[in-house]
Amino acid sequence: MARFKLNIRGDAFRKVLGFTFGFWKQQPIRAVFTAALVLGATLAEAFSPLFAGKLVDAVASGSGQAAQFWDAAATAFWVMAALYLASVLLRQLVFFSLITFTLRIMSEVTTSAFHRVQRFSTDWHANSFAGSTVRKITRGMGALDLLNDTLLIALFPSLVMLVGATFILGAAWPVMGLVVGVGSLIYVGVTVVLSVGFVAPAGALANAWDTKMGGALADAVSCNTVVKAFGAETREETRLQRVVDKWRHRTRRVWQRGTLNGGAQGLMMVIMQSAILGTALLLWQQGLASPGDITFVLTMFFVLSGHLRDVGQHIRNLQRSVNDMEEPGPTLRAAAGRGG
Repeated sequence: MARFKLNIRGDAFRKVLGFTFGFWKQQPIRAVFTAALVLGATLAEAFSPLFAGKLVDAVASGSGQAAQFWDAAATAFWVMAALYLASVLLRQLVFFSLITFTLRIMSEVTTSAFHRVQRFSTDWHANSFAGSTVRKITRGMGALDLLNDTLLIALFPSLVMLVGATFILGAAWPVMGLVVGVGSLIYVGVTVVLSVGFVAPAGALANAWDTKMGGALADAVSCNTVVKAFGAETREETRLQRVVDKWRHRTRRVWQRGTLNGGAQGLMMVIMQSAILGTALLLWQQGLASPGDITFVLTMFFVLSGHLRDVGQHIRNLQRSVNDMEEPGPTLRAAAGRGG
C-alpha cells in the first residue's frame, strides 16, 4: 500500500503527463496556436481592471460636461469594451482549436488501444474481465479530454492571470504586488500538496473499485444465461453487493477528502482577500491610492479570486484525470507504444 501511494504522489503524474505530451508533440503547431490564443484572451482580461480604475477616476474628478473628463471616461470605456470583446472572441477560437486537437488524440489512442488489446494472448483474455477492460479504456479516454481542457484552457490561463496580476499591481504599488504574489504562491502550493498527497491516493483506490464494480456488473449481465442455467442469481447478487459495498466505502472517502480540500482552499481565500483589501485601504489612508485605484484593486481582486478558486478546481481535475489515466495506464501507454 505504501508503494502504491508513493507512486500516485510522484511517478503517476510524471508518466501520465509524459504520455499526454507525447501526443501533443504530434500536433506542435496547433498546440502552440491554442496556447497563444489562451494567452491573448487572459491578458485582455487581466488589463480590464486597470481601465476600470481610470474610468472611476475620470468620473470622480469632475462633471461629465467637461470635455477632458468626458474624453478620459469615454476612452476608458471603449478600451474596456474592446478588451472584453477580444477576450470572448479569442476564447471561442480556443475552443474550436481544442476540439480538433483533442478529438485527434482521443481517436488515435482509441484505435491504438483496440489494436493492442486484440493482440494480447488468449490466456490474457481468458483471465481478464472484458467489462473491466472496456471500463479502463473508456475512463482513460474521458480523462484525456479533461486533462487537455485542464492544462490548456484552465490551469494555463489561471497561472498567467496570477503572474499578470502580481506584476500589474506591483508596478503601481510594490507592497501590493508582494502581497498578491506571496498569497498566490501559498494558495497554489497548499492546494497542490493537498490534492496530490491527500486526495489523489484515495482517488486511485476509488477508481480501482469503480473498475471492479463496472466489470463485475457487465460480465454478470453478459453471462446471465449461464447464471440462470445454474440457478445462481442470488449468489451473483451477493457477489456484486460485496463489490458495491467496497466501492461505496472508497468513493465516500475520496469525496470527503475532496470536500476538506475545498474547505481549506476557501479559508485561504478569505485570508488572502483580507490581506489584499486591507493593504488597499492602508494605501488609500496614506494618500497613495485614489478612488479609481481602489476600484482597480477591487476589480482585479474579483477577477483574481475567481481564477484562484478555479486553480483549486483545476488542480483537483488534474488529480482526477491522472487517477483515471493511471489505473488503465499500462494498457493505454502500451497501446501507444510508450511503455511504463
